[in-house]
Amino acid sequence: MSLGDVFVATFSVFRRRIGAFLALTGLQQLVSLVALAIPVVLALGVLVPSMAMSQGLTASSAVVALLVLVGGVFVAVLLTGIASLYFDGMMIACAHEAALGRFPTLTELRHLSKGYVGRIIGLYLLAMLAYLMAVTIVFLPLVFSLGSLIAIARISSRSAQTDAGLAFVGALALTCILALAMIVGAFLVGVKVAYVAQVCVVERLSGFAALRRAWGITKGAFWRTFGYLAVFSLAAGAVQQGISFVTNFFVPTVSSATSSSSGSAVLEMLHSGSVIMMVAAISAIAIAIQLVMVPLRHTYVTVMYADQLRRRQLGPVNHAFVLTVPGYGPQGYGHQPYPYPPGQGFPQGGPHPGYGQPPAGPLYGQQSPYAPQAPNGQG
Repeated sequence: MSLGDVFVATFSVFRRRIGAFLALTGLQQLVSLVALAIPVVLALGVLVPSMAMSQGLTASSAVVALLVLVGGVFVAVLLTGIASLYFDGMMIACAHEAALGRFPTLTELRHLSKGYVGRIIGLYLLAMLAYLMAVTIVFLPLVFSLGSLIAIARISSRSAQTDAGLAFVGALALTCILALAMIVGAFLVGVKVAYVAQVCVVERLSGFAALRRAWGITKGAFWRTFGYLAVFSLAAGAVQQGISFVTNFFVPTVSSATSSSSGSAVLEMLHSGSVIMMVAAISAIAIAIQLVMVPLRHTYVTVMYADQLRRRQLGPVNHAFVLTVPGYGPQGYGHQPYPYPPGQGFPQGGPHPGYGQPPAGPLYGQQSPYAPQAPNGQG
């Protein structure tokens, strides 16, 4: 599939299940909002009674409220991350099934993505640990140089101050080099394992097996994978920047109009609701963009994943070959399921609840005539 085909297939799949995608994203955002609001409410629950009873804020209540807030936010961020993984798995399963012409309900999506969090949580925590370690290594020279700079600055010796300044400049240069190396390393690894979530959901692999599988899928396709991901990121960023530009254009305009108007005119504008409606509309558009971008990206990467698997299965494809191979050409994306030999895919066999009749040809997860034969004769 070309880049344009991937975009067309992405929007086609998204349009088929837009209700399910928006419901999953909305639930994801709602869980995050509630999880982050709980520690704030608990902290206020400690502060408000103390202030009402003692007619002032005491040191002990302030410390307790701060601990509750910090600890609650830490737990909330952890739970929010796990909840995001849970809903991400359901969105990937939804995109994959819609691409195959099947339309499971939300309950069935829960079954299809069952165990995804457990399979990927280890990789998620490992990635977070690697990120923290990398950031620590990057800024460690700068921290040490700042400490020595503060210590030597108290000494009146001109040579000592010069040495401290040179050490700080050297540490800053080393920090920049390490930061550049971290960015390049994260870029290389991120592209190579771009399909690890899809592997965990669809092929039900976990841990390092999923990493090896995702790494192998992108073998020989690094720059195409990077280019497709970069184009989507640029397109999504352009849309978000456009919304931000509109917001930044209208809000100052409204502010200047209300500040230059008389009090009665401002009250009349507020009473008519025009200003409130415009601000609400801009906010609603911004929220809608955020709700759409998350499932759209999962769908886009899932389409890329499916296309890359078929590329590896069929090899180089020319125009005449395209017209006779299921999944390419006039049939369009998603009409023919494809096997996943390294792992175990979604439940296979006859019709499943909510799916309708399976598409013609080899069923999902079974051997395809175009798939390479394994030594034992099974796919």
